[in-house]
Amino acid sequence: MGKRVSVQRGHIPVLVGEGKELQRVLVHRQVLQHPYFTGLLELAAMEFGHDQKGVLRIPCDVKCFHTIVQLIRSSTRRKKVTISSLFFP
Repeated sequence: MGKRVSVQRGHIPVLVGEGKELQRVLVHRQVLQHPYFTGLLELAAMEFGHDQKGVLRIPCDVKCFHTIVQLIRSSTRRKKVTISSLFFP
């Protein structure tokens, strides 16, 4: 069995990555409500369906994922960035 790790209140663990490159990331629940993150959830639904078991897996490059989360956290961002421009420059 896997080792249990406590998760801070208000955070959700997700597995991020493609192929064998997976990273466990704790995401604050408020990030989940942002439209950029909704795009990531849509990617997960297309890849794995709506009935994933266990930890939510996001099929996204780890570096790109952290960039998206950073954009969500940034409240002073002036340039409008769309999620499609992050994946398809």
